Amino acid sequence: MIRTAVFGSPDSDDPALCPETPDELDAFRLEHADVTIWCGTMFEGGCGRRLTTRRCTDKICHFAHYGTSDESVRCTRTARGKDSADHLYAKAHLAAWLRTQGLTAQFTYPEPLGSALLVHLEDGRTLLVHLDRNQPADWNSDSWEIILGPGVLVPAGILNERGYVQRLRFEDRPGGGRVMRFGTEHPGQGTTWDSLESVTLTPRGLKTTTRPDAVRAPLTEDPRPQQPPAPARGTIIDIASQPIRASSSRQDDAVKLAVMHLDRALREQPELLYTRVGAIKRLLEKDHLPENVARLRLALKRGQAGLDQRTQERQSLLQQLQQTPTDALLTRVSMLMNDANVSSAEREMHRVAREKCNAEQAVRRRQRQEQSAAQRRQREAEQRAWREQRTLAREQEQAEQHALWEQHEAAREREEAERRERAEREEARRQAAALQAEKERAEKIAYLAPFVLGALKKAARERRVTTWLEIRERTGQRDLTRLSYEDRLSVLQAVEKKTKPDAPLWSAILAATGTPEALNLYRDLATLLHRPVPHDDTELLAHATADCARLRWQ
Repeated sequence: MIRTAVFGSPDSDDPALCPETPDELDAFRLEHADVTIWCGTMFEGGCGRRLTTRRCTDKICHFAHYGTSDESVRCTRTARGKDSADHLYAKAHLAAWLRTQGLTAQFTYPEPLGSALLVHLEDGRTLLVHLDRNQPADWNSDSWEIILGPGVLVPAGILNERGYVQRLRFEDRPGGGRVMRFGTEHPGQGTTWDSLESVTLTPRGLKTTTRPDAVRAPLTEDPRPQQPPAPARGTIIDIASQPIRASSSRQDDAVKLAVMHLDRALREQPELLYTRVGAIKRLLEKDHLPENVARLRLALKRGQAGLDQRTQERQSLLQQLQQTPTDALLTRVSMLMNDANVSSAEREMHRVAREKCNAEQAVRRRQRQEQSAAQRRQREAEQRAWREQRTLAREQEQAEQHALWEQHEAAREREEAERRERAEREEARRQAAALQAEKERAEKIAYLAPFVLGALKKAARERRVTTWLEIRERTGQRDLTRLSYEDRLSVLQAVEKKTKPDAPLWSAILAATGTPEALNLYRDLATLLHRPVPHDDTELLAHATADCARLRWQ
């Protein structure tokens, strides 16, 4: 089943993904009612024919080709999954992503189609999107950055040497289409995924959540600790330098861990933001390495902004809660009161507002209970009156339905009798017509058989073979060439009716012409007469020729 196609024309690279469910397909059809769908040539194996949507309830919905009488047009798209269109979806999403940053690019598709995508930026940089899962990426290429597609493996040595690898993946969007995400994989940490809106392209690289632009390492930099050069003979080595590097390495790991925890708190655990910011501040007091200070200050700025925003939101909601205490506001404020930097005054305001909300909620609960009881009593009275009316209406309706049923049964019996009578007359007419047709066929075969036998005997005497057309011309019986295959076989069976079991068949005169129909007739006739003949056409022709020779001497 074809899941992927293109919009607009056969050579388009605007991808289309068919939804799986009928409801989503209905929405897809409405959205793209004025757009044609094609089996695009930008897919490997695409035939370029137009497609339509197939709505299914017993399996997933899919695209299907319009019918064609050209058997030379073949399509192999039915054997490929939806990920065969990843190069087109990557192009569409990357183009839109670059436009939001005021950038434009040219896109090319290396062979084989679907294996990769090249993005040529205006400033001369090239991004390589490697999508082929069966071939490794060329890390020695001239590409400024390499982005791996879904399921593409990366050697552990490359990942450790670079310190990171950029990835992308696709997620199906309800109603058709796909959503793309960027991911950054770090050694031993897995891949962290970001939406396109949270990733930017800078002169130094892709700026993602776990890989800020300020800490991007050059691609040629070796992340392993550099060993000091071998000392010359007689040189004194300062053995105190090695512990300093180890300590710096451990401190750098602590910085990475603190930044990672802060980013996670900003994304998923805002109640821990105050604690994470405190950890960043303590590291700033201890760590004086320039690269670590830059990373920590950048993280502290993000964390402090998040704290300020959360504090402002909490104080604003507390003021609203004092003026108009509602359950919705109380719920929102309660979620913000888990922060470690909440003051005692804020907690007191929250407690008073909670008690006021609880009291008002109890009053509203009693009012709802009283109103519900009154409404229940009214409904019960209305239901009793309605049931009485319904009982009377049902009795009257049943009487009318019974009368109508009796009329319907009488009419149905009359129609059934008439239908049986018509069926019997039609069956009798059909049988009579079949008998008449069979009689006429038998008469025609009995009438033509002597003419065919005479023509075959004459051809044997004249030492030649003959055909149905020649027999028609010599006998004047034009019906001979209008006979079906079965009728010709019946005529030959009538011709051989008086042929002795050990004598050759007169039909060999026809079979000796060597035409496929003549040989098939001869073989089928021999089967009907229980005579063994060869299965191979060449041997059968030789057999018929030998029987012709015997007939000439008969």
